[in-house]
Amino acid sequence: MSSAKFSFSAIKVAIAAFYSNNKKVLNIVVPVLILIIGAAVFWTTYWLPKAESEAGAKLARLQHYFAKDSFEVVLRGIKGKKMATAPQIADSYGYTKKGKEAALMAAIAYLQTGKHEKALKYFDKTAAGDKILGPTILAGKASCYSEMGKNEKAASLYEDAGDLGKNDYTVQFYFYAGNLFELSKEYKSAVRCYEKIKSQVGNRPTGIREIDNNEIDKYISKAKGLAGELN
Repeated sequence: MSSAKFSFSAIKVAIAAFYSNNKKVLNIVVPVLILIIGAAVFWTTYWLPKAESEAGAKLARLQHYFAKDSFEVVLRGIKGKKMATAPQIADSYGYTKKGKEAALMAAIAYLQTGKHEKALKYFDKTAAGDKILGPTILAGKASCYSEMGKNEKAASLYEDAGDLGKNDYTVQFYFYAGNLFELSKEYKSAVRCYEKIKSQVGNRPTGIREIDNNEIDKYISKAKGLAGELN
């Protein structure tokens, strides 16, 4: 028992000595740590859920117009109606999931209305690494660059979209990549993309005419010929 008392007393003395030697630093650090922890708790338990809810409510008002391809409404709203636009929601709530959804909505709307620079800006505000939406986001960016005449950049993004998805829907992105690499005279890269299609799909039907019925072999042979691999 006396040993336990001695140990406890020793600990108290050690703590007192540590505090005495580091009083100035501790008087600054401890309050700051308490403030940071308190702010983090407030952010995660109150502020973020509140912002997520607000963004979701505003975004819900646009879903109908987006589904009906009313992209000008999505981007500019309706005169006389107090409603936030997709770019406004994305800019104000970009740190929330709903804010990123709004950014994707804005990006697609800008892409569909031919405003490619703005579309790229909002594609960059989305979660491009997401396994489900990521391939579509990368393909959207690729489409922007293609429309802007930056074919090699577009091709690389289409290939990245195919690599991220690796399914029968995203396999078409390899085909677009191959076509654009050919236009950029990057024939070996085109061969690589076409061969990825062949490796992934095999003889299974995809619903894409150029890929099905062994036509992809023609694209592989053509690209290999242009690359000088058949000489």
